[in-house]
Amino acid sequence: MPSSLLSNDLLLAQNVPPKAGTPGVTVDTTPATGGGSPPAGSPLGGFMPLLMMLVIFVPFFLLMSRRQKKEQAARSSLKKGDKIMSTSGLLGELVEMDDRVAKVKIAPGVTVQLLANTLSPVVEPQKASDKELKEAKAVSDKK
Repeated sequence: MPSSLLSNDLLLAQNVPPKAGTPGVTVDTTPATGGGSPPAGSPLGGFMPLLMMLVIFVPFFLLMSRRQKKEQAARSSLKKGDKIMSTSGLLGELVEMDDRVAKVKIAPGVTVQLLANTLSPVVEPQKASDKELKEAKAVSDKK
């Protein structure tokens, strides 16, 4: 390994030169070259990491914001008697809801309080009619 890349100044943790009187230590009396100035480069070179982070994180932020708006709209459309599901998977019927807390009936005579921002309406899958099933089966039989 070239000695110019590996000097005492780089090896010392606090960049303090050793004392001259210490036995077994040789002190380099030649001045360091380079003067500590950074190499000349493009003025935008320092901003590239910042620009790359913006390019990566801005789309994620916009997608997350859009999702939160949709969830808030679905939450605001909830009314008494709607079937709901919490983020923890608790299913029930909405009894009462304000801006922070919702009361949910999970069984006859059992009402729990949940944070309102953890609720979402239950979306039941649409059942396909018999006619649609027959058409789908006919298409698959042709293949």
